[in-house]
Amino acid sequence: MSLPAGFRLRPARDEDAERAAELVNEESRAHLGAPIWSAEQALRHWSNPIVDRARDVAVVEAPGGEVCGWLSLVCGPPHVEVFALGVVGPGWHGRGIGAAVVSECERRAHRFLELAPVGARVVIHAGSLAGEPRVGALLAGAGYREIRRFQLMRVDFTGAPPVAGVPAGIRIEHFDPEHDVVAVFEAHREAFADHWGEMEETLEEFRHWLIDTPRFDRELSLLARDGPVVAGYLFAWPEAEEDPSRGYVAVLGMRRPYRGRGIAEALLRHVFGTLLDRGKRGCDLHVDSDSLTGATRLYERVGMTAHPRFATWEKELRPGSDRGS
Repeated sequence: MSLPAGFRLRPARDEDAERAAELVNEESRAHLGAPIWSAEQALRHWSNPIVDRARDVAVVEAPGGEVCGWLSLVCGPPHVEVFALGVVGPGWHGRGIGAAVVSECERRAHRFLELAPVGARVVIHAGSLAGEPRVGALLAGAGYREIRRFQLMRVDFTGAPPVAGVPAGIRIEHFDPEHDVVAVFEAHREAFADHWGEMEETLEEFRHWLIDTPRFDRELSLLARDGPVVAGYLFAWPEAEEDPSRGYVAVLGMRRPYRGRGIAEALLRHVFGTLLDRGKRGCDLHVDSDSLTGATRLYERVGMTAHPRFATWEKELRPGSDRGS
């Protein structure tokens, strides 16, 4: 890794999480006008069960010891898509640190080639703020191309949200972390099987992101059941990262046979009502702008509007087929 003289790369420690979030938020405030990360969120990423923290997470120290940047990689089975985040504080731009971080992410990503199926195409995906010109120029110059955008969907509560009727035979209930985990995880894997960029998530990861987190709130965690079958589910947090006065839908999934029947809308309106009762002034969520499931249309139907937030850039690490041999 070719960092400027006096700078060094070292493994990330828990106490670096606050500074890591601060660096992200310096950039997002300048570009979006709002913070988007927290120390808890940084630690949640770094402690992902499929992340080898010693090899996949690092911070950049400036002369004198100040953390001025960081990087992280995650790549789960079948190890054909490596997702990389590289962050450099705005005050440290223009020194070649960003280019060094991009190069180091690629170097570290190559270890996953041995884990991918023989003959499979392997890519690295880099995340950035949407429309951020300096990062876009850096990634394009390194051989990446932007392939996807993700939007923040936002609704303001201006009164009691309309109650959506629950389809006949469907009942909405709260998620029980003691008894429902496996059933909801199976529904989750089925619901997201046709979503772009999804890896083969494990039960351990599912728990890590949605249940074993301080943000878990049982009253905001809902299931839609058809008899004993989990048709759909929704997990929401009481505080959105960009604005704690708003709630946040972390995930909403529907099994394919149950889509288009108004169940997802009923789940959303149910959680909107709960958030309103708690005094929240609105709700946020993020969505793939090119979602194949029509999610954006659903969110618009319940009064949400779109705001560009993130972009995904891609570079091929190894050519091959989609599945390999």
